[in-house]
Amino acid sequence: MIKDFVEILERQELLQKIEEAGYKQIIETLLLNENKVYTKKGRLNKSGACRILKCKPKDLDDLLKKFREIISANQFLEK
Repeated sequence: MIKDFVEILERQELLQKIEEAGYKQIIETLLLNENKVYTKKGRLNKSGACRILKCKPKDLDDLLKKFREIISANQFLEK
């Protein structure tokens, strides 16, 4: 139970860092359309995400790379 709570807080913190970097609208759009952009197993459905965000797969890959960089930088600063 506590482990789940900690995981939720960590996810919220990471989402907040991405939103602060200027991607709030994109994060909100993805979260509002969870059933269309994530599979039942919780993996990203790139086709669905591209449709919702109205972008090309390459643009989505670039965006995900930026998200990873933000998260990595955040984790590096915390250590």
